[in-house]
Amino acid sequence: MIKTTTTATTSKPKAKAKAETAKAKPKAEPKKQPARGKKKPAGKASPPVAPKPAPKPEPAPQPKPAEGNRGGASPKLTERDVPRVIAMLRQCGGIKTVAAEKLNVGRTTLYAFLNEHPEIQEADSEIADELLDVAEGQVVIALRSGDLQTVRWYLELKGKDRGYVRRVEQTGKNGGPVETQARANPKDYTDEELDLLIAAAQRRKAAEAQG
Repeated sequence: MIKTTTTATTSKPKAKAKAETAKAKPKAEPKKQPARGKKKPAGKASPPVAPKPAPKPEPAPQPKPAEGNRGGASPKLTERDVPRVIAMLRQCGGIKTVAAEKLNVGRTTLYAFLNEHPEIQEADSEIADELLDVAEGQVVIALRSGDLQTVRWYLELKGKDRGYVRRVEQTGKNGGPVETQARANPKDYTDEELDLLIAAAQRRKAAEAQG
């Protein structure tokens, strides 16, 4: 008689645990890819942007005021300014107002400075003589060029002994004599006074006709 033996095989506990955990985990779903050819919906249109205002032009730079009169006190001239004053008088043709403005001083200050310095007065006289020479030279040029107005003026000025004298004749209205007395208004007289005036005028006229 043959004996048969049966052996029961038991699974390992570790493999069983791994199988259970694998069943518990859900399978990850595949990611959906966007369909090709479809465009994304356009977003809302942004409102129009207002243009920026043009920049304002910068103001032109103003000239700085002269610094010679700082502090309120009028500038004064000193001995060192004598050559500068003479040069400015020559440049301005001896005109004191213009020279004082160029020197940045008052006119009275310049006149007082001239009175205190005889050398400036002498230079001022020389400047006046030089300008007179220039003016005479221009008169000679005008005379030689035949400027009639200059010729007439020169003859009236220098040719009086030759009869070149300007005569001015004054006449009244319409070339008549100049009236020295105002004419009376007939409305200011009475009828009797008018009759007397008319009679006197008639007698004067008759006397002139007889004489």
